Amino acid sequence: MPYCPKCDMEFVEGIKVCSDCGGPLVESKEVAKAIKKKEQEEQLAALAQEMEPFSGEESETGRSGDDPSQKEVSQAAEPVYAYVDKGQRYEDMSSSASAFFLVGGVLAIGTVLCLLGVFRLPMAGFQKYMFEGVLAVLAIGCFIVAVSSKKRASELKVEADDEERQTREIIDWFLKNYSAKELDEQLLMEDPDLSGEELSLKRFELIQDFLITGRDIPDQSYADSLCETLYAKLYDQE
Repeated sequence: MPYCPKCDMEFVEGIKVCSDCGGPLVESKEVAKAIKKKEQEEQLAALAQEMEPFSGEESETGRSGDDPSQKEVSQAAEPVYAYVDKGQRYEDMSSSASAFFLVGGVLAIGTVLCLLGVFRLPMAGFQKYMFEGVLAVLAIGCFIVAVSSKKRASELKVEADDEERQTREIIDWFLKNYSAKELDEQLLMEDPDLSGEELSLKRFELIQDFLITGRDIPDQSYADSLCETLYAKLYDQE
């Protein structure tokens, strides 16, 4: 007899649609059970396939690093840090050197004044000599760090000047070869419905692609910094 698997009802011969739910009827209750059993088996098989990457064999593959998809996920998860230009690093290093020179000078003056007896310490004997020795060591340490920082700052100054020239050259090259109108025409040709934030994101990505392919910039954070500068020059006047 015709049977509705949804409503669990049997009907007389000739009826093909359930009068309650409006769904199609199957040939018999046994056929309905067979169909339901098959669906359950397919669901279990699909669930087992989804759980397969978490099996012991797949876990060993993931740990060994042989799974290319795992490598891609790992690479994609690597953070890209905000770029700090070498000019800013030079300023920071110079400030650090000056600070250590200042602290070292104060400690050295304090040591001399203690040795001369200008500052009378509430201690005597070994403790006094120990305190003065610690002050002297700290002063010398600060001067060593200050000299090292000053040397590194001098190196960064040269690198900062080179980077500034390179940045100016890349920006001039890009603005000479590409314009905001040309970039938008290319993007809208590929997808005429782009607008708002999506268009802004696509602009940034296109600038990034041209920079990386045209100038071979290996530092991703430096490329992002250049993209932000170029985007501002091209579109902030809109």
